[in-house]
Amino acid sequence: MNPMDPPGPPRPDPDGPDDPYGPAALAAYEGSRALAARDAAHRAHTERLLLVCADTLDACGRLLADGPGGADPAAYHRSLELVVRQLESAVTGEGLELFGRVGERADPATHHVVEVRAVSSGAGDDEVLEVVRHGYRYRGQVLRAARVVVAAADSGCSSGNDSNDDSDRESGTGRATREGTTHG
Repeated sequence: MNPMDPPGPPRPDPDGPDDPYGPAALAAYEGSRALAARDAAHRAHTERLLLVCADTLDACGRLLADGPGGADPAAYHRSLELVVRQLESAVTGEGLELFGRVGERADPATHHVVEVRAVSSGAGDDEVLEVVRHGYRYRGQVLRAARVVVAAADSGCSSGNDSNDDSDRESGTGRATREGTTHG
């Protein structure tokens, strides 16, 4: 008998009342069965994720063993992209959500702004211009915030950092750093 299996239904008490399966005993039995089922589902989920990781490690190992030297660099890059897409597809299929993409609006609850760049036109305030590190969410909970560079209107690029020199402002590439958003 596996110790992780729930116990069987309670046995009747020969000296007890006529209803050996009283509401409390039956509720306890059903509760233990539900807990065992959740544990089994969690183990299966974890095993699926570990197998995906193992497959990805194997693919990375093959790429490292072959090395980029003997292969066409473009073919090596395509192989690497394939491995990344395979892993990304597997983890998103298990519920991991990737965020932090160029063009989306930065949200303080999910994005950590590492830099603000002045842009003259085309991008709106707080639009993500560059992704330094993607963010991830699982079952609605942010696991890691995205680290991003965002746009600021050319006239409003003052974020309290006066380290920008005049040549940066004239060329339209003035940069300022804005820290302090959540989940860094």
